[in-house]
Amino acid sequence: MTDFRVDVVVIGAGMGGLSAAALLASRGCSVLVLEGLPRLGGRCSTVSYKGFTCSTGVIGVEIGGVVQEVFEKVGANFDVRPASSPRYLVNGKLCVIPEKGGLKTLLSAASESESEVARVSRAFSRAARGIDALEPVSLKEWLAQHTNNPAVTNVFQTMVAATMMVNADELPVSEYFGFITALSGIKRFGYAPRGSQALANALAQVIRENDGEIRTSARVRRILVEKGRAVGALFADDGKERVARSSHVISNAGPRNTVRLAGEEHFDREYLRLVELNMIPAPLLCLHVASNEPLIEGDHVIVTGARRVNAIYQPTIVCPELAPPGKHLTLVGGGPGSSIPPLDAKEELSLCLEDLVDLIPDFRTRGEILLTGTFHRDWPGMHCWPGRDLARKTPIENLYNAGDGAKLSGTTGLPSAVASGKDVAEEILKRL
Repeated sequence: MTDFRVDVVVIGAGMGGLSAAALLASRGCSVLVLEGLPRLGGRCSTVSYKGFTCSTGVIGVEIGGVVQEVFEKVGANFDVRPASSPRYLVNGKLCVIPEKGGLKTLLSAASESESEVARVSRAFSRAARGIDALEPVSLKEWLAQHTNNPAVTNVFQTMVAATMMVNADELPVSEYFGFITALSGIKRFGYAPRGSQALANALAQVIRENDGEIRTSARVRRILVEKGRAVGALFADDGKERVARSSHVISNAGPRNTVRLAGEEHFDREYLRLVELNMIPAPLLCLHVASNEPLIEGDHVIVTGARRVNAIYQPTIVCPELAPPGKHLTLVGGGPGSSIPPLDAKEELSLCLEDLVDLIPDFRTRGEILLTGTFHRDWPGMHCWPGRDLARKTPIENLYNAGDGAKLSGTTGLPSAVASGKDVAEEILKRL
């Protein structure tokens, strides 16, 4: 029995799946989105706790990049207020990063001499422009060829941990410069005044306005495969099993879950080997802190040289709606010492707390920890480390991966999920 017949079934209402669905629906495709959770957005969502709007993952939202591009393309409301200029804490001093000359500003704050600044800047420029061939080494190993200053290494460690969610000794230097090249300069970011879930809801509104359907608390049991082609999905909804038939299937559930849902027997050995080898989750640490007054100056600071904390965001400076009247919400981001599982959550969070005590005067009396989060396993910072992503097209005809386990090279975080959804939607539109 077929309960639904549509052009595209999308499994998972994370931002990769919703972006693809909104783009397809806005171009006239019939779309069914199936989400196992009762809310939309995945790690770009929010929960309400003690009157505070707490994030399930996404904190800052890139402005002027692929996220805003997709929203404008489909006519979705991109409700994001700009944050202040990038601010770094280097060697105990606050550095405000200009739109031009940002790297030199950071290096000057961290370096011991102008000659070191010039040496590292020159190596960075040559690598970014592709003049020097990059050896297959980590970013940390590449840096060691140009400086032995720990403060400089800490700057780069923080940059990659806060954006790419791995450590400098775990990130291939080629992937780092691919990201720098794709970024094309500093992209500004901002905060969603109604929480990041408002972004997911805006895309959902576009889908529904174009006759698409979204079902939450609908758990997909199986991706239907016939003669090597994806032809729909079997899912449970309201206690009943239903079948949705489609010509294309997009999975925003992560490549591992895509294989599980479709059945290993439909994939070749090489693909299964790549899934097992490459799908190492990129972990993330996060604390939500309440206070009666601001805990830091401004709305954010990127922290270098700490044990685990790499960024402190205070979105209520820009969006007071995220907290009860007279209160402030601070979100603290950090990365573990190693991204290789398993993660000792208790130990890692205790190191974050030690950092906060050092970074924020009288933190124990001024701040109240609301929630702590460790993003790993099936709910990671990203489904795989940068440079290890699987292709968006799977070996099964008409079955695609979207999300941060199938990133385009040079992308990370929320933009990577949206960019993957955009890429998949464009491929399907060509085929349709």
